[in-house]
Amino acid sequence: MSIEVRNLSHIYNKGTAMESYAVKDVSFTIEDGSFIGLIGHTGSGKSTLIQHLNGLEMPTSGTVLFRGEDIFKPGYDLIRLRGHVGIVFQYPEYQLFEETVIKDVMFGPGNLGFDEEECKDKAEAALRAIGLEEETWDRSPFELSGGQKRRAALAGILAMEPEVLILDEPTAGLDPQGRNEMLELIGRLHHDRNMTILLVSHSMDDVAEYADKILVMNNGELLFYDTPKEVFRHIDELEKCGLSAPEITYLAHELRAEGFGIDVTLSTVDEAEDAILNLFGAGRP
Repeated sequence: MSIEVRNLSHIYNKGTAMESYAVKDVSFTIEDGSFIGLIGHTGSGKSTLIQHLNGLEMPTSGTVLFRGEDIFKPGYDLIRLRGHVGIVFQYPEYQLFEETVIKDVMFGPGNLGFDEEECKDKAEAALRAIGLEEETWDRSPFELSGGQKRRAALAGILAMEPEVLILDEPTAGLDPQGRNEMLELIGRLHHDRNMTILLVSHSMDDVAEYADKILVMNNGELLFYDTPKEVFRHIDELEKCGLSAPEITYLAHELRAEGFGIDVTLSTVDEAEDAILNLFGAGRP
């Protein structure tokens, strides 16, 4: 397994009148090579949770294991861990700071102790992987378009060659084309590199399309951790938490209400297409 979270809790302002749980007694396991979606309303504990997964936050109680080892034990190398478990925060382009794109992408490997030649090799490989044109590498990152900046920031994490990639709302603020390109890129990284992905998203359609399993957070607690089909069976509970189901799931419920014998747990366009074709006795052409 990649990551195991055991009874993790994080309390803000502990011991004061403002004490509150950001994460409360959460346990789950992320298997190698899996694609996990993480959803929850604003303030549900998503961001606090992911910052524990590579030691950016320290728990009040409980722990996180990476490859079976407690990352919060004394002497554990958290810098090295962050090379294995990379986090791309929301609007990562705001963290670009070097004078050129290539130097910015080289920073992470350099921080892990690689020499300049190794850093450059890793940076170039990462930039090619995310599809950023070579003519942009020696330009200032601040001259790039919004989508290019997002890719450059992602390359900075990929250059450290992480086994686990955590992405916090990676499509936020992108136009529809940029959003689709970013999701396709993440999907390729998962497929081609067998990379473990944890995608934080407000889009139920995106997590239904890409995720093997979905973590649902509500008021700091883990509400569900299951396949998309099983999670989206619980529309009423999700809506009470300020969430929703994919549009396809609502469509399936409407068709069932109209008397069509269709599975109400459908959550993707492909599933809906197959179900509707089968309903009318046709198959895919």
